[in-house]
Amino acid sequence: MKRKHVVHHKHHAVKSSRAAKPQESYLVVVRSWMLLVMFALMLGLGAVVGTYLNQQSAANTPVVAGVQTSR
Repeated sequence: MKRKHVVHHKHHAVKSSRAAKPQESYLVVVRSWMLLVMFALMLGLGAVVGTYLNQQSAANTPVVAGVQTSR
């Protein structure tokens, strides 16, 4: 009978080739700029709406030479 040869397999550690994560500081900068832009947009929208409401309330109030008259 023929002898069986023992085969030794060497196992190498397999490295995963995942895409590198973007740096955390980059994400923090992007998020902070987004927050700043949203805050500025809200302030601008509030100023526009406030000006409109002020004009509408001033249209209903009679004024003579800068002095408010009573009805």
